[in-house]
Amino acid sequence: MITSFIKKFILPKEIDFLSALNEHAMVIKKITDDLHKCFLTHNEKSCQSILEDQHQAQEIRDSNMKNLLNTFITPIDRESIYRVITQLDWIAISIRHFLIEAKAYDMYELDADYGKMIEKIQLQSELLAAGFKTVKSNPEKTAQSAKRIRECYDELVDIYVAKMSELARSEETKKIFIHKELLSQIKEISKRMRMSANSLEDIIMKMI
Repeated sequence: MITSFIKKFILPKEIDFLSALNEHAMVIKKITDDLHKCFLTHNEKSCQSILEDQHQAQEIRDSNMKNLLNTFITPIDRESIYRVITQLDWIAISIRHFLIEAKAYDMYELDADYGKMIEKIQLQSELLAAGFKTVKSNPEKTAQSAKRIRECYDELVDIYVAKMSELARSEETKKIFIHKELLSQIKEISKRMRMSANSLEDIIMKMI
């Protein structure tokens, strides 16, 4: 009874930030799944879900940041947690920006190359969520997930470069402008996934 009293009222509050980050990563995974359904299977409900899920991700981000500011004990250093929180937030924001731009340009259907890139992003988000899930129980598996996320980024960039090269041969200025904007946003989403993977790997190193 005395021990529980001390834990509750005297010892600094301790929060399971790794579980909280995993929850954030799972929402990101749902957003990327909705991104695929929105543009590749033309599911308008999924397009709307992106905006709703981004709002949920923002709430989780705010909650995690508040807890970080008000907690003295963290499983790893505060800077590592902060980096992951902000990077996951950027992924959700970047996907929202992509949706807004695509709709503004009346781009409701995307070709197979976009489909391949979005599938790479889906895989990255799946690996990221899996990485947070195993960070305590199986750090080696988490490291493998982080490595594969980086590989996916490189594979996406190869598709991006080929697509940009194709556009460079086009005479349609409007087409070039629109696709350059959308492709840059797609690459940015994947880049943020890669940065999150690096931070995930950093967490593993600090826990060993």
